[in-house]
Amino acid sequence: MRSSSNDFEDDHNSLLSNSDFSGRVVNNDNFLYWGEVMKTSEEGTEYTFRVIEQTEFLDDSTFQPFNGVKMDPYIKRCVATKIESAEKLMYICRSQLGIEEKFEQKVLPPGKFNVDGFLCVFDVSEVPGRSIEKQLETVTTILKNIKDTKKPVVLVTTKNDKLNEAYVQEVQKLVSRNEFKKAIPIVETSAYLNVNVDAAFIALAHIIDRFKGRTKIVPYLESIKNYY
Repeated sequence: MRSSSNDFEDDHNSLLSNSDFSGRVVNNDNFLYWGEVMKTSEEGTEYTFRVIEQTEFLDDSTFQPFNGVKMDPYIKRCVATKIESAEKLMYICRSQLGIEEKFEQKVLPPGKFNVDGFLCVFDVSEVPGRSIEKQLETVTTILKNIKDTKKPVVLVTTKNDKLNEAYVQEVQKLVSRNEFKKAIPIVETSAYLNVNVDAAFIALAHIIDRFKGRTKIVPYLESIKNYY
């Protein structure tokens, strides 16, 4: 959303105080609004992206999830196609919470926010205490739920700068399952290095736009050569 590498923030701690959760950025919702940006594809088409990130915030006193406006569990809530949150502010960074007036203020457009497509993000790095089996189970259910919405989806592998090759292979197997009919493209990214991030969004825009040409998806190991 913000192209400068200096805008990248490592700290997205999900532990919040009650006041931060009820402030206008989070707005008593378990999702963030990342704002709006225009991107131009290789063929010269301009696309406008407005991005919602479904997440889950924990109370820093109880370490339990906050009960937001919408009470559905994450695995169901994250595939919502119509979203509303009056006067919700664009998220910029963690330190914005509590002092929102000191940051740029852009508001989520009023009324129902229509979701045209999904980026489903799969972390291919190893995280202590998180099994690949559990991750695959969760993502498989989410993809099935997205399929039921009849909205397009791109599966984005992230943290490829710290990848476990076995996890990458599991993702390939996942999209090859009969139920997905090999219709879910994979884009390999690293947000930390800003590799293939725009490509993931453009790939999704092409599907939404019924683009007639061939969407060029460059593998991570090839794209990373352009980084150095």
